[in-house]
Amino acid sequence: MEKKNEKKSGSKLKAIGMFLLATAVCFALGLLFGKLFGKPGGDGVQRTSGEKIAYLVTLFVSLFVSYILTLILHEGGHLVFGMATGYEFLSFRVFSLTLVKKDGKFAWKRFSIKGTGGQCILMPPESDTPEKVPFFLYHAGGGFMNFITAAICLPISGVISSEIPRTFLLVLGLLSVIQGFVNLIPMKIQIPNDGYNIMMMLKDPAEKVAIYKSLRINGLLYYGKTPSEIPEELFDLGSNGFYKTVAKVLRAGVLLDRHEYAEAEVLYAECAEDDTIKVYQLESRCELLFCKIMNGAPAEEIDDIYDKELKNYITAAGKTMISKRRQMYAYQLLYKHDAEAAGKEYDAAMKMKQTYPAEGELLSELALIEDVRQRAS
Repeated sequence: MEKKNEKKSGSKLKAIGMFLLATAVCFALGLLFGKLFGKPGGDGVQRTSGEKIAYLVTLFVSLFVSYILTLILHEGGHLVFGMATGYEFLSFRVFSLTLVKKDGKFAWKRFSIKGTGGQCILMPPESDTPEKVPFFLYHAGGGFMNFITAAICLPISGVISSEIPRTFLLVLGLLSVIQGFVNLIPMKIQIPNDGYNIMMMLKDPAEKVAIYKSLRINGLLYYGKTPSEIPEELFDLGSNGFYKTVAKVLRAGVLLDRHEYAEAEVLYAECAEDDTIKVYQLESRCELLFCKIMNGAPAEEIDDIYDKELKNYITAAGKTMISKRRQMYAYQLLYKHDAEAAGKEYDAAMKMKQTYPAEGELLSELALIEDVRQRAS
């Protein structure tokens, strides 16, 4: 019943959020494309064909550049407001390009997560009372920065006469408003957005503790701790349906890190049936496939899991996630017995060694890959 109510509430919030977002997008498009029918300067004279083409070129270039800038500014807002409230920098990602800090030095890595255009990961301060650790500004900072950008760009765009900077500032301002709404209106589509997390943390202190622990786990992985080296108490994320799923996936990851494949398979099988978070469900199915291969499951069980949806997900995620290369390495080497295809997967995994951001996760993955290799020898 609790899960049904949560889904019903989430669906309502998603519907409201999508309606407001669609309204904002339609307004912005109407405002931008409506300018095609007027002369620059607003004197009511129609644009010539050449002026319309020039405006469209300016518009599309502005849309492209502004979209990237809104992502950077959004994640920059998380960074600024988070560090201002005591959080420590871990990584800053736009698309797959990721800046990380290691041993006091900055380095560029590559990583991406389905459903996100960027991500700023900070480590919350260590505390015995995590429910009292500041959370609002870190989570709301991205949306705040977008609205601050809009508040600067939109008024300026209304008073300058030059076509190119006026169009660019107008586009940047409008996209910033939309980006702010997308992140601060509570929604849970692929994963919960900032607004949803803030809403849940304001409603229940246990949510603050769960998110605090999740951030600490992520931080420790960046610091070089493997899943089995992380303190067990951090994996207790409470009874909320969303975080129960997350905690179960994390605990399964600890078993996987210990190479306890039979026990991990049981947990991943449960998580694979849970559609609370689609990304976690897909990740669980990937690891369930791996565990079944390592446990010598019958071919029909492996073929049943490795369907078209999972193939597409692994192909897309495998561009930056070493776990997908490890799963396919086991699939090709131990199940298909295709040494050539397995070698390609192994080489792809090794290429990621220098660019993978979370050191602890990388160490765990390399050990699992070595275990696969040893089993085949």
